[in-house]
Amino acid sequence: MKALVDEVSVWPGVTSHEHRFGGTEFRVGEREIGHVHWFGIVDIPFTVRLRDALIAAGRAEQHHFVPDSGWTTVRLSEHGAENARSLLRLSYLKVRIKSTDSTVADEARAELGQFGFEHEVLEAAGIAVAAHARN
Repeated sequence: MKALVDEVSVWPGVTSHEHRFGGTEFRVGEREIGHVHWFGIVDIPFTVRLRDALIAAGRAEQHHFVPDSGWTTVRLSEHGAENARSLLRLSYLKVRIKSTDSTVADEARAELGQFGFEHEVLEAAGIAVAAHARN
């Protein structure tokens, strides 16, 4: 968990804060991109459509406290730390792609275009999938 917090905390534009329910919260500007709880789960906000695609792909589950929202819960023991890192990165890039700085937005768009997620996940995330092979 510490390695994940250490990595995400140094991504450009990310600030780390104590989460109100324990753990560490990550923000880009005022927007939360996710948070980790020290008991082994990572909660990440997405749209309901993207959340559903992530659940169907086995990458996450409905949020443990607000299941009807777009929030996801990633249990490190079940979904893995690398998967949690990738989903936090996806949340991060989805914010960065909206930057008014065209360089930042272009870099985020380019990285999103290289994500190796399932076709349905990429489509639900609004990432062009024509260049991606189906998994």
